[in-house]
Amino acid sequence: MLFWFTFMLSIVVKSVSGMSERKINDLKLQAKDMFYHAFDNYMNHAFPDDELNPLRCIGLGSDKNDPQVFNDKEGFEKAVRDVIKYVSFDVNSKVQVFEVNIRALGALLSAHLFATDPRFGFIIEGYANELLKLAHDLGKRLLPAFHNSKTGIPYARVNLKYGVSKYETHETCTAAAGTLIIEFGVLSRLTNDTRFEDVAKQALFGLWNRRTDLNLLGNVINLQTGQWIYKAASTGSGIDSFYEYLLKAYVLFGETEYLDMFNEAYHAVLRYIRDETGYFYRNVNMMNGGLVSSWIDSLSAYFPGLQVLAGDLDNAIKSHLLYYNIWRKYQAMPERFDFHLRNVELGTYPLRPEFIESTYFLYRATKDPFYLQVGEMIIKDLESYARVGCGYASVKDVLTKELEGRMESFALSETFKYLYLLFDTEAHIIPLPQQYLKNHADILPSKGSIEYSICPAYEKPSPSKHLFANSIIASRPDTDFIRELVGFEELILPPLDPKGICEVPKLDLQVMEVQFGGSQESSEDDLNDQGQEQKIEKYVNGLIANRLKGLKLELTKRVDRKGYDVTKVDNYRIYPGQIFEIRDPAVKKFWIKQQTYSTSTLRVYISTLSNEVSSFDYLTAVASFGPKITSELPVRTLVQITSPYGCEDYNTEETTLIDGNIVFVKRGVCTFVEKVLRAQEAGAKGIVIWSDDNYLFQPVSPEEHKDIWIFEIPCVLITYENGVKLEKLLKEAEELLQYMEENDKNTQQKKFGSNIKVKFLPHEQEPATNIKTNENNESLLTIHGHTIRNIRLNLNRQ
Repeated sequence: MLFWFTFMLSIVVKSVSGMSERKINDLKLQAKDMFYHAFDNYMNHAFPDDELNPLRCIGLGSDKNDPQVFNDKEGFEKAVRDVIKYVSFDVNSKVQVFEVNIRALGALLSAHLFATDPRFGFIIEGYANELLKLAHDLGKRLLPAFHNSKTGIPYARVNLKYGVSKYETHETCTAAAGTLIIEFGVLSRLTNDTRFEDVAKQALFGLWNRRTDLNLLGNVINLQTGQWIYKAASTGSGIDSFYEYLLKAYVLFGETEYLDMFNEAYHAVLRYIRDETGYFYRNVNMMNGGLVSSWIDSLSAYFPGLQVLAGDLDNAIKSHLLYYNIWRKYQAMPERFDFHLRNVELGTYPLRPEFIESTYFLYRATKDPFYLQVGEMIIKDLESYARVGCGYASVKDVLTKELEGRMESFALSETFKYLYLLFDTEAHIIPLPQQYLKNHADILPSKGSIEYSICPAYEKPSPSKHLFANSIIASRPDTDFIRELVGFEELILPPLDPKGICEVPKLDLQVMEVQFGGSQESSEDDLNDQGQEQKIEKYVNGLIANRLKGLKLELTKRVDRKGYDVTKVDNYRIYPGQIFEIRDPAVKKFWIKQQTYSTSTLRVYISTLSNEVSSFDYLTAVASFGPKITSELPVRTLVQITSPYGCEDYNTEETTLIDGNIVFVKRGVCTFVEKVLRAQEAGAKGIVIWSDDNYLFQPVSPEEHKDIWIFEIPCVLITYENGVKLEKLLKEAEELLQYMEENDKNTQQKKFGSNIKVKFLPHEQEPATNIKTNENNESLLTIHGHTIRNIRLNLNRQ
């Protein structure tokens, strides 16, 4: 969030241990250039609209935005005068109270203080408090959101000209209602109009007084009845800035009632929301602390920064490392990440600042050069995929890096600001002037802090020429464990063997499906059981199935590598901490087998400008029809054509390209069989189908046509995530070849041709899965010799 009360002044750059003064200054200037590339294009193509569409170079919305942090007095004065000239809130427009408060009201107030406080050196000649008058006018237009609320909690939306519609919803989220006290409080103190601080405080206490006995708040509340609608407690979307404003209101105003509320709330977060590993914070039921969902969102990446302000440095470092590894995995921060499946749940990234903000706070607290390297990583990633001609574009999909035409205002006011401040090594916090604070004699003493170590001793790194030579963070013993939590595997290849191509170790299969079936010799009980209806019951601790026959399970390898957890039963998901119970007295008569399909390895070869050849292995599922891959097949070129699905007859040009090679197509539009037959007819020697999901299953042929078609080429399925990687390799190889042809480079890549090379290899089959009895006579479900940890076999039910 944009916390306007915190102002940063750049003084002088000094050397910092682990990164040279010159490099730090270069990165600071690069962050500054990023801001002006975005800001200048916004002013040229979009102002006074809300936002810029950087792909079309046009504005979006209807008004506002400015500030500066780069000691640019001329630019700041111009921005102020543009706002005074163009901005009016007397418009028939329904707005979100929360968004207008943090983006518009906060910006106006901060710019007013910046232009009037001589400590900043940005006094504007002839400025007559116009920004404060605009802020006061806007504040009065937001007040109707509070007027007809029975709880004091405001409506989420208000029309700036006509107030709240009688049809407006009574639902609002905790963050929207609890993120007003800072801006409204200062507006009251600057204008001597107490209405704003009064209603904001009433809303804050209206929420806090409705917390549970666990001191947890939910996500969505009915502002008229005070009843919680969505009872998920978290540190992320819908509730995030509630915690933030509690602590920062205390920092700004010095009033201990805010600190006491924060201490109680934060203690509850550590006790009920924090995962047992200590690295991430979950969505839990506010009534009992039970898990509600298995994802975390990008908004919650602000939390490590807040923990720094709270003095809980150890937990701040741990939670930041989780987000750091998510960023490294995708070169961006996906909107939602499933920590159980260790995969993207919602893949957008609108250039949010929260992770960068936390990186900034942690560097200020530790001075560890690791955080400077994190900032450099972010800059390089954003420059590589998000920079376009008219600014920086939001990312529609972090897996494919597809962009969309939005550059949100927080990219200017926060994202690039925190990148700059990270490398501006002597920035200072300027507090609110004393005359706007209450008399300290009127402030009640705090009730005391909570039970966590405040500002624990941190061993600062000693000076060194090497970036990580003395980084305490980079040398932590838990770095491998954290990477495992997010499923991030670094693709660092061993040195190439001068006599040939070295092999990359095979990756373990992380997610698989298991089908419950009958034994080879069906018993009479089994046959009688076929007519029974399968019933799956949901209860608070998981799922119950009344029989085994016909179930399909999704199994995910555990973080500790000791077996698997059931994560899905048919279409029902099981979340961490929940149990899957099978109530089938005939369970011992069944064998549980992994879905009977074979797998193969797709080995991908790429060459570099230095004539080196590297290889990557991807696990694939072999189709039930066509040749089996029982031995190593020849190396061939991988071909991707313009039509991505392979569902239409190939033309002459495409057939020439496909003939003798392996074709790469996406799943969908037509059947697997149609894709194979068309590729086979065009002369392909194999086909790789890119799935739209991240677990493998066997491509099959319709049973009624099993004996009609003749399949001559192997067909394999690759997961969605690996397909994304493969397509990226194809594009990079094509670009490299084009570069070499333009520059007449005689390299190994020319010998390979325009695409990368692949070959199929047989993959060792895993042993069957079954039920075993241990030494305590307990029935255990095992797969590959490992016990499934979250399953319970109830064999005594009658």
